[in-house]
Amino acid sequence: MRMALLLLLVFTCGTALAADTVYINDILRVGVRSEPNSTEAPLAVITSGTLVTVLTRQDGYMQIRTPDGVVGWINDTYTTTELPPRQQLAAMTQQRDQLQAELAKLKAAGADTTQLSAQIAGLQQQNAKLQQAKDALTARLQTKQGGFGWLYYALGLIVLFALGIYLGVRWDRERVAQKLGGIEL
Repeated sequence: MRMALLLLLVFTCGTALAADTVYINDILRVGVRSEPNSTEAPLAVITSGTLVTVLTRQDGYMQIRTPDGVVGWINDTYTTTELPPRQQLAAMTQQRDQLQAELAKLKAAGADTTQLSAQIAGLQQQNAKLQQAKDALTARLQTKQGGFGWLYYALGLIVLFALGIYLGVRWDRERVAQKLGGIEL
């Protein structure tokens, strides 16, 4: 029994030395007073969900500091270390709304992805058809070039042969004309 009381005393002293952060519980208005158990008018009034810093604890009272910097005493029965249910609900509702918005964006992106995938598949099919048409036209062009290539060479040779005959005949005429003194035959 003495050991349990000693442990309880040590635990209570240890928590009194640490600066805790607590919230005002439920929907309450709590007066922050200058002394514990004071009947004087409060220094300030804080409401549910207000985050306060615990400075010390004494006989069921806490000396706290408000967000505005007011230092005073309140009864510790009005506090809890957890966020009050109304604020928890508001925080969870806000988180849910953010997650739903993110889910909607992801669903829209998924729909866009599906639509883009379908477009890509269609373009790939169209590309394959165009590639086949290009290959067919290339084969036809090579066949035609290969089939008529000899003709171009033959025409070239005929033209060169005719040009050679014409130039030879002309040269011969000029030579004969020179021998005869400018008379042409």
